[in-house]
Amino acid sequence: MDEVVLRTNETAVAEARVEAMVREYQTKIARYVRRMIGDAEASLDVSQDVFLAAYRMLKVDPERELTAGWLYRAATNAAISFMRRRKIVRMLPLDRDPDCGEWRIDERSAASVDLQAALQRLPAEQSAAVLLTSYAGYSSQEAAAMLGTTADAVRQRVCRAMRMLRSIMTEER
Repeated sequence: MDEVVLRTNETAVAEARVEAMVREYQTKIARYVRRMIGDAEASLDVSQDVFLAAYRMLKVDPERELTAGWLYRAATNAAISFMRRRKIVRMLPLDRDPDCGEWRIDERSAASVDLQAALQRLPAEQSAAVLLTSYAGYSSQEAAAMLGTTADAVRQRVCRAMRMLRSIMTEER
């Protein structure tokens, strides 16, 4: 009987922690995944899978600490797996407003269209590093935790991506 009560209590703790994570990170994770895979509906499914994985982990070990880095790392891995399954290797344009699906019109639009096309040509690991550090504003150390690699590897991916972007952008001019 005590084991059943303990198991129920652990499940309640896991549910409460996941609910708190969903409230805080659901929109951020869904947008991040949407930028990687370019499909709004699929990004909701992939982000839901991330929170389901978090729930399963917490149900087994309610004391485990799950950070934002863990969520982003799980989201990155899930998005890459999704793209491999669907053979999609492209990024959603950066100036597209994820909430309404409409294009934002601003002074950077023309340059942004060229940059978006160039970003779509990067490998998934490089584009994830660029999006996390340059677009989302995370440090190399934070991005490394999210991507499951080292800060040096993130900086190297960003450096290689920037070289490739410069090369692509110069070709197009």
